[in-house]
Amino acid sequence: MQVMDVDEVVVLGTSSPSAVVRMNSSGEGKASYANNSDFQRAIASVTRKVRRDMAAALYRARGRPASLAIADLGCATGPNALLMVSDAVEAVLAESRNNKAGAGAPPPQLHVFLNDLPANDFNAVFRLLPSSPLAAAGCLVSAWPGSFYGRLFPDDSLDYVVSSSSLHFLSKVFFCHACSKCAVDGDGESEQGRVYVSAGSPAGVLDAYRAQFDSDFLAFLGCRAAETRPRGVLLLTFVARRSPRPAAHDCYLWDLLADALMGMAAAGLVDEGQVHAFNAPYYAPCPDDLARAVAKEGSFSVRTMRLFDTTRRPAAGNGIHGGGDDGDELPRWLAGETAGTIRAVVEPMLRTHFGWAAMDGIFCRYRILLEAYYRSKATRNKDDITNVFLVLEKKQHY
Repeated sequence: MQVMDVDEVVVLGTSSPSAVVRMNSSGEGKASYANNSDFQRAIASVTRKVRRDMAAALYRARGRPASLAIADLGCATGPNALLMVSDAVEAVLAESRNNKAGAGAPPPQLHVFLNDLPANDFNAVFRLLPSSPLAAAGCLVSAWPGSFYGRLFPDDSLDYVVSSSSLHFLSKVFFCHACSKCAVDGDGESEQGRVYVSAGSPAGVLDAYRAQFDSDFLAFLGCRAAETRPRGVLLLTFVARRSPRPAAHDCYLWDLLADALMGMAAAGLVDEGQVHAFNAPYYAPCPDDLARAVAKEGSFSVRTMRLFDTTRRPAAGNGIHGGGDDGDELPRWLAGETAGTIRAVVEPMLRTHFGWAAMDGIFCRYRILLEAYYRSKATRNKDDITNVFLVLEKKQHY
């Protein structure tokens, strides 16, 4: 989810300017993103072989150049921060060593650019460098703080760009006066008490979220088009959904979080009006959303668009955490792990809105609701998250 390697989150109040927040930092111990990012690592592992193959293929297609520029947009901090770029570096160097025609030639000079928001703990990232493949390869590594919805790098400077578990976060959250969260549509559906799109949301709410994603993704593509050399590639992995209209399971993590918040409001621990005013800066697009945006921006061709589901269950079902998929302990374990991941990602934005004092209570209720969901007959141990792996190649002329 960067649920996910990125600190790329912006919250917009109904009338106030946007405020940038971040993932829980490494200083926040048990609840830190660094200690709760195994699921994001599992998501990245699904695409690892393809990403490595594409890095090697790009190096060959470029004619085995003397240098290559690799960037990770939304690197975050913690054990995954250097994962994506290390995969690319190792693949390129392996391809260089295997080039019999160029035996004795020096390896390429690899420039590695790590991007995240300015609040990201880049010092913690750089402390990982001495023991990483990047140091062994002599890579030139630098940090490039800033939002990836704006320009970051010089024109025509990048060859290979990765981003994982990041682009589902929006630059800001809409506030639609035509379909505010207090509005009720013709079928009697209301968004009161929700913090994101639900399966039963009024069409106007989904349209407003989609419009914000379109605006952000077009900005992202336009900036990368200026910064990427012709035939350069973007390899993007983020949360998605399979159908134009979200299914209930597509929204369950946010629906249950909303239920936890409303439970806190009912107990007088947070203000109910604050719950109604909160919108998650998040959107999981469907393939049609992505294809439409790529075609509209026009600078890239789609080489791959593949949906895949990721779950914690295989690791849990080996007897370590409950004795199998039907074990009585598995729902409790899944709930604890999922609550930890989501807390590490969204707690900073919730603190901004609801205050520090409410956090333990919110996530205690959230874990209980998650466990009930994973114990339910209809959704037994169903923790699957749908992601998209989108590979774009910059056109020779645009």
